[in-house]
Amino acid sequence: MAISTTKLRQIRESLGVSQETLVRGAHDLQLRTYVRIEQGKSAARHNTATQILQAVNALLREAEKPEMKLEDLELRLF
Repeated sequence: MAISTTKLRQIRESLGVSQETLVRGAHDLQLRTYVRIEQGKSAARHNTATQILQAVNALLREAEKPEMKLEDLELRLF
């Protein structure tokens, strides 16, 4: 059985960064929380999703790529 890859994981891997690197760019986000969200095991609170988006966009700016919107991450929110 293949493991499904979330959009968030695809984005992070396309940027060539580890989960730890992405989490360092987010304020008050625990690695364990991020990992569960990236694996699709947990839904994200809106403020957590916003922190992840800010970290992703910072990495995109560094890579001189266009920024994303929250919907682009395809996160499950609650």
